[in-house]
Amino acid sequence: MINYDEPVINAFDRACEKFPHKPAIIYLGETFTYSRLKDLIDRFATALHELGVRSGDKCMIYVPNCPQWLIAYYGSQRIGAVPVPISPIYTPFEIEYLINDCSAETILCQDMNFGYVTEVMPKTCLRKIIVTNYVDLIPLWKRAVGWLFDKIPDGQVEAAKDVYRFKDLVRKYSPNPPKVDFNPREHLSYILYTGGTTGFPKGCPTTHSGMVSQVEDIRGVAEGHVSDGNDLLVFCAPLFHQFGQTMFMGTALTKGNPTVLMPIPEIDSILAFIERYKGTLFLGVPALYRMILENDRIDQFDLTSLRYCWSGGDVLPVEVFNRWKKRVHIPIWQGYGATEVGFMSLDPLDREPQPHQQLIQNI
Repeated sequence: MINYDEPVINAFDRACEKFPHKPAIIYLGETFTYSRLKDLIDRFATALHELGVRSGDKCMIYVPNCPQWLIAYYGSQRIGAVPVPISPIYTPFEIEYLINDCSAETILCQDMNFGYVTEVMPKTCLRKIIVTNYVDLIPLWKRAVGWLFDKIPDGQVEAAKDVYRFKDLVRKYSPNPPKVDFNPREHLSYILYTGGTTGFPKGCPTTHSGMVSQVEDIRGVAEGHVSDGNDLLVFCAPLFHQFGQTMFMGTALTKGNPTVLMPIPEIDSILAFIERYKGTLFLGVPALYRMILENDRIDQFDLTSLRYCWSGGDVLPVEVFNRWKKRVHIPIWQGYGATEVGFMSLDPLDREPQPHQQLIQNI
């Protein structure tokens, strides 16, 4: 019997209990086991509480795909705070509006965006800045090589009273955050922003029960097809977008399956990771599938390990659907939804999917 009335993080905690020593994510070649990731989440949750963050407070996540994103997302929820993930390419004008709109007093940002955040801070309700870098959780020797060859993007960070370093916080505080009780049917699990085509972006709040329901829908479709612990997801979809976030949790993070987590969708790297790690699961938007198919080095990579590929975020052209099946020898399953309500449809995995564009034309 599925319990929808629980915090979102509970499903992750169950995976940690079942697969403590299995890889949860692989990021820039560094493996984070489930137990290690949970430890970092709990340390960050403790740090947030010590900094004065309380249940219901909004914590903005202004970073690309990286372990710190997951740690901030789950760490916020652990103490009842509400994560607000946004695109890492937003400008000062955009983040000023978003901070004030959701009343965020805490933000996790990349050091490259630190200047943007400090620029808008006096004009917003923001009170605390936590700064991180792509490689904060990567071993020192790897960071040294990266700095030596100028491969690590970074930005200047000025010390100030309300500016904190992410890596200092997870070192300083213990993995023992206070227990916070709340009603999952009423308490917000996140706020995602969508739209902008009709004016300013709209904040879409979802309760914990609502997000648990979405993840369980994905798990239900995957049942009997995606394994627990024996598949591997190559993931480059943005975590601040609902499609990527929910699929990641429903097919990998709550099922004990490792995920190769990519900061950006670089095509050659996607193909190399599928081959190197024997990736069995992949998802992307239609434009990404087209870019992969049009890469002139695609034939240099072995993609035969792939079992299931999903597309979302836009209509998948029949031409891309057919070309992918011919080249990779498996179809693309499709999902549709809206940030306001979550997934509304997802192709079942027990049958050959049909291109939705073609189905619409035949109606």
